[in-house]
Amino acid sequence: MNQGTSGSTKLMLIVWAIAMIFIGFKALNSTSGDSSNSETMVENSVLERIKPVGEVRIDTSTQVASAEIVETAVRSGEEIYNSKCAGCHTSGVMGSPKFASLEDWAPRIDLGLEKLTLSAIAGKGGMPAKGTCMDCSDNDIKITVQYMLDSLE
Repeated sequence: MNQGTSGSTKLMLIVWAIAMIFIGFKALNSTSGDSSNSETMVENSVLERIKPVGEVRIDTSTQVASAEIVETAVRSGEEIYNSKCAGCHTSGVMGSPKFASLEDWAPRIDLGLEKLTLSAIAGKGGMPAKGTCMDCSDNDIKITVQYMLDSLE
């Protein structure tokens, strides 16, 4: 039995060696020509996934953009007050001076427009910076403070 086992082991090793040589030969031959095809398929699939949804066309016969400065709509102090400030300054929430109340504004009037504006921009007491009017410029705040001061007269 020893002789039969030894013979079958040799046969299995020879079959295994032939199979490995065949697989190696196939692997070497198939990757050299197939890799460019594989790379092309990968590139095509990537390009398909990232292709733009639409296209931009520029008509050179008409002017698309203008170099002129576009004027932004200037809001009045009253508009800003009514949309952003009235919620607190109408009722005096958290100690805010009430609109058109000389009694509430008297201690603040002597500070002047510039200091009141700086105080409104930075925030004071319970009022957050710019009174939650994040789209207001510093000039918008100044115009609104002036509108509130003018209501006292």
